[in-house]
Amino acid sequence: MNVPKVIADPIYGIIDIRPMLAMVDTREFQTLDDKRQLGMSYLTFPSATHTRKAHSIGAYHATRQLADRWMERGFITRREADALAGYALYHDIGHPPFSHVTEPLCPMPAGMRGMSANSALSLAIIRRRRKEIELCGIDFKLLESFAAHRNPLHLAVSDKNLGMEKLDYLERDGLFTILSRPIGVDYLRAHIYFVDGQLAIDEKAVDNAIEVQNYYLKIYKNVYLRKASAIAQRMVQKMVHCLILAGELQPRELTGLTDSELVGIMYASRDAIVRELYANLRGRNLFREAIVVRPENFEHAGARAGKHIAAFGAGDARIRQLAGDPRLQTGNQAGLEKLEEEIAAQAGIPATSVLIVPISSVHRFDAQDIMIYDGGKKLASLKARYPAHFRNIEEVAQSYVAFRICTTGQYRKKLSEPKLAKQIIGRL
Repeated sequence: MNVPKVIADPIYGIIDIRPMLAMVDTREFQTLDDKRQLGMSYLTFPSATHTRKAHSIGAYHATRQLADRWMERGFITRREADALAGYALYHDIGHPPFSHVTEPLCPMPAGMRGMSANSALSLAIIRRRRKEIELCGIDFKLLESFAAHRNPLHLAVSDKNLGMEKLDYLERDGLFTILSRPIGVDYLRAHIYFVDGQLAIDEKAVDNAIEVQNYYLKIYKNVYLRKASAIAQRMVQKMVHCLILAGELQPRELTGLTDSELVGIMYASRDAIVRELYANLRGRNLFREAIVVRPENFEHAGARAGKHIAAFGAGDARIRQLAGDPRLQTGNQAGLEKLEEEIAAQAGIPATSVLIVPISSVHRFDAQDIMIYDGGKKLASLKARYPAHFRNIEEVAQSYVAFRICTTGQYRKKLSEPKLAKQIIGRL
């Protein structure tokens, strides 16, 4: 008997994964069970320990349902529907430990420049698992075209507004952190179409699409860009960089490690900086914000009385300069370390007591349009209909942008001294 192989999921209920068992049983997919979906967010939200495996199975289930609807409506074939479901299952299979935390330190596979690190690493694994993909009755070449983003149908999974993987992580991450989910997301999923090579929503789901975009901002503010998580993330990146310099970890080994395996290497490290940072991270003794630069309208956002923090406002050009400075990229750990040593010397404090937390990206919140299918020959633009909504997205997003220079508790007052802080920022 072809009996079901079911998984109980907090978002969708019961999911039958039997059609995908050959892909699920691969070593790479099983390691996703030891890779936290939200990196270091568990330090702030203790329940945020759900994994990339849970997210991938959820994205698979949502994509399978969407693809079946599209097939019934004549948008795609059964062959395309099956390949889309397989792509959803494997879309995150290349994630390194702690998800996006260590991604900037992973070497890119050859010939994949221009892709994001996660997409490139996932594509490399997909190309090694052709046998298992075909055992699931999936057209390998078609799935590969989705993973390489050559075929526009990949948007069913990876579209920045309406992709099934995004809608899944918004629901899943919201549930395990701020105990909420975007309103009407199930209704929205049921009214996403594939028209003229792009995704479009039914006219009746416009309010739900706006709600999802607003929820995206809400969860970024409260979860993804949480100050404690951003600082802990940078501490982990610095430890990985030190492990590589000490010869205790090879860059190409990093991509295949799980969270637990990386933590074990940190725990056993003989490097003095790694040992100190690991002890602080384990005891949640995080670096403290001492100097912060934000967009000028939000200079004092999040300020607390009695805390030694020097806050500076900056115009858009200055913010973009800080975000784009090659020295201030998480992928340039050596450049960040050099600047940290220079700042420490300027402040007269130990070289290891300064930690720079760069701006993640000023483009992440650039509002992307959503197309509307109203039954006519041409698709309508949500942005054209609701320009104030999109202006609001960009304005609210500005309040989240921050460039931080942090230090340990005993040096916070000294580093945040206004005259010194101004000199430090002026030299960047």
